[in-house]
Amino acid sequence: MVRPGQLTAEFRDGQHARSVTPWRLTFNVVALFLVLSFVTNFRVANFPRLDPTGKVAQAVQEAQAKTHAEPGAFAERLDRRFNSIYTLLVIVIVGARALVARLTHPRNPASWSLHVVFALHLTAWAFLVTLVYLVAARVFGTPPFAVNSEAVGAAMGLVLLGLVELWQWCYVTLAFRRVYGDRWLAASVKSIAMVAVGLLVSNALIFVALELALKTI
Repeated sequence: MVRPGQLTAEFRDGQHARSVTPWRLTFNVVALFLVLSFVTNFRVANFPRLDPTGKVAQAVQEAQAKTHAEPGAFAERLDRRFNSIYTLLVIVIVGARALVARLTHPRNPASWSLHVVFALHLTAWAFLVTLVYLVAARVFGTPPFAVNSEAVGAAMGLVLLGLVELWQWCYVTLAFRRVYGDRWLAASVKSIAMVAVGLLVSNALIFVALELALKTI
């Protein structure tokens, strides 16, 4: 958390035994993130509030009508299905970040394994930061991800989201320097691409996981 890229650099240098394996670390963090959904409100039941179009609420109601389940039981089943699918889709997030790491360092002799490990460590860190962000959004009463501009406290939500993305940009910049030896300017520019791709892919996969959960429940 406080030494960006340190774990990846140790992996690069062959110091594998000093830390948890990258895959185990990432999926343990994801599991922790989902277990603490009662604190962060990262639950399917809260997603309709973030959609001003009402399409998410309609889709959830239609799926519940097809199952003929009680609202409470349906919500619990849907959350479990969503969590399972979203956990699997984390592989896509890791792959996207590894690809960005490779494309932004075409002349670097680093192997694909290093890019994947970098992406895994970054993903684990990003989930921890998102955990902090969602807790802060709940404390301040702001809409998470700032998707509803009409909600009270939307301005604070935008500020929190901006701070998180700035934090991530600084983190990736320092990680690129430590792992790949980038200069400051190059690292800061490349980190913009990494942060943007991570934000877009992560949020898109939330909707993909929700749609798949509704169709398979």
